[in-house]
Amino acid sequence: MAHIPRLYRPGRLAPGPLLIDGEAAKRLTSVMRLRAGDRFLCFAGDGREWEATVAEVGKSALRVEVGPIARQAPPSPLVVELWAGLVRPNRFDWLIEKCTEAGVDILWPLLSEHAARGEGTGQQRAQRWGRIAVEAAEQSARLFLPVVEPPAAFDALLGRPHGPLIVADASGWPWDQTAALLPLEGRLAIAIGPEGGFSPAELAAARAHGAIVASLGPNVLRTETAAVVAVSLVRALRP
Repeated sequence: MAHIPRLYRPGRLAPGPLLIDGEAAKRLTSVMRLRAGDRFLCFAGDGREWEATVAEVGKSALRVEVGPIARQAPPSPLVVELWAGLVRPNRFDWLIEKCTEAGVDILWPLLSEHAARGEGTGQQRAQRWGRIAVEAAEQSARLFLPVVEPPAAFDALLGRPHGPLIVADASGWPWDQTAALLPLEGRLAIAIGPEGGFSPAELAAARAHGAIVASLGPNVLRTETAAVVAVSLVRALRP
């Protein structure tokens, strides 16, 4: 079966004509190389995906015809929230892309004792993170977009409502024991430390807030690898 391109289009979608301009139009024509008569899928992040056909290609805009709903699904009963230690910008970009594909719902870039600081936490970086999440959702056939929050300190996140919390660390419980404690619905937070992991003080603070410290296996994983592994393990058990 031929691959059908997907486009995220914020706002209300319904059958009928639709004008697409700006960056979205550029992506459809220059990146996806769509022409008049070509089909694609369009979604707004609300759990529905629509069939669409390019009716006319202009200099800076496309006129498309939105057809029937191609697919729809309710959100997962379990919201997966990831706190991921900030690492070098190119590696954190990769983390956002792959965790979006794996099924994260909310992602907090994490400031902690060993986290990378200074570079890449401003407005431009936040906008880039948002674009990466959108493109990963398009590619992975997601119907809902993840939310990428502003960077936050570990102690601040511990102090806000977050549901059960799993903190990844080699000293923790084996994953098979941890998996039995995962909730079926509601909200679950997963904390992944930066290079060097969490400090002893941070682990103690997490335990004091009721966190479960869990191991992701016998090998030392990079932050971005551990994040993808953790989200994938949870989603394999709680789609």
